[in-house]
Order: sequence, then C-alpha cells, then structure tokens
Amino acid sequence: MARKKIFFLTVLLSMSMLQPTARAKNINDPINVLVNISSGCTVKSDIPVSATIDGHALTIYINENVGIAHIVVTNSNGVYIDSNNILHTPDMATLLIEDEGLYTVTITLNNGEVYYGDFYVTE
Repeated sequence: MARKKIFFLTVLLSMSMLQPTARAKNINDPINVLVNISSGCTVKSDIPVSATIDGHALTIYINENVGIAHIVVTNSNGVYIDSNNILHTPDMATLLIEDEGLYTVTITLNNGEVYYGDFYVTE
C-alpha cells in the first residue's frame, strides 16, 4: 500500500514539474485539468470536463453526457469551500469563491473518473 502512495505522489510531482502553467492566473484562463483513473494518474487531451476562472467565479463545463458530476472546491490547506452537483450533462455550473488564494477543484463522475485542477482567485 505504501508503495502505491509513493508512486502516486511521484507521478503527481513529475507531472507538476512538466506542467508549470497548470494554475490559471488571469481572467477567463482555462484551468488545466488532470484525470486520476484506477490505473494511475494521466494527462488526457480529450476529457469531458473543462473549467475557467473569471475573478471570483469558477465555471465548470461538462461537455459530454457522463451522468452526474460532483464538484468540490477546497483551499490550499484542503479545507472544504463549496460544492455543487450537475445532475444532467452536458451542462455547466458556476461557484463563487469569496476570498483570494489558491484553490483546487475536483470533479467526480459516475464512472469513477476524478478530474482536478488548481487555480488562483485574485481581486
């Protein structure tokens, strides 16, 4: 079990070094999203999820019919900030993030795929 955790962390660290622009910083910047599937963590180019940040508004787009999508936003300390469910896809949801800072959005689909990305909220 410990070996899997170390491998997963190594993959995440390697990927973060390969993608130094994985955090959206400017208005309407797309948030690069990674997918974590049961076989490991991979970057996909044709994923059904996208996201943008515009000031304090985080908009999540589910671009395909994937069933229910559960969205959770946490801050840089892993503290829960907000969540939403998209019950019928394709569709979109907007969450308002009140405070400035670094956040992570995690989107979990019915099939078990988990998508996530980091983003900044600035004034």
